[in-house]
Amino acid sequence: MDSLITVIPESEVTAAYKKEAKEWTKWDSKNRKSFPYNYTAEERVLVLEGSATLTPSDGTDPVTIEAGNAVTFHKGFKCKWKITKRMKKYYTVMIAAADDGEDDLNLPAIICDICSDAAGCVEESYFVAKDEIDICPKCYEKEKDKYPDAEHQKGGEAWVLVEPVSIPAPASEKAAAGKKKKKATTGPAKKKQKKK
Repeated sequence: MDSLITVIPESEVTAAYKKEAKEWTKWDSKNRKSFPYNYTAEERVLVLEGSATLTPSDGTDPVTIEAGNAVTFHKGFKCKWKITKRMKKYYTVMIAAADDGEDDLNLPAIICDICSDAAGCVEESYFVAKDEIDICPKCYEKEKDKYPDAEHQKGGEAWVLVEPVSIPAPASEKAAAGKKKKKATTGPAKKKQKKK
């Protein structure tokens, strides 16, 4: 293999590949425009919409991917993504079996845009939409006041820690509990007769 990225044009993508891709995770670039990425495992992609230019960190020529392309990012490929048209894609990470029979769970890393350290960012990062940067937890903790709008992410998805809360009783229940109990009566209510 000469390259760490393989791009198959739309005209050569098989129906079987397209069918399989529908089972993968769907990704949308939304407002992301540019970011570095380090492929620590093989990733396969089917680009549904949009386009991007990928600039390999090894100095080789940039690669353009676009709607309809099937792309394989081989383990070890590092690049800078530049989204040229909002992209939507299906992707899957191929987890290889290690020699010892265990799965290699070294999944793709998000490279920190502050320290460029991919080692600590595999599953967790902070995304700052305004600046379109990803920050590793270590860098975020050092200067979290600088990034008040950072979104905590795990696996590339927003991660919200929900604290347990006690929920007070609704006001109607409190009011009902506070009222005095009426004397219970038995039988039908008596009707008053009108005087003639």
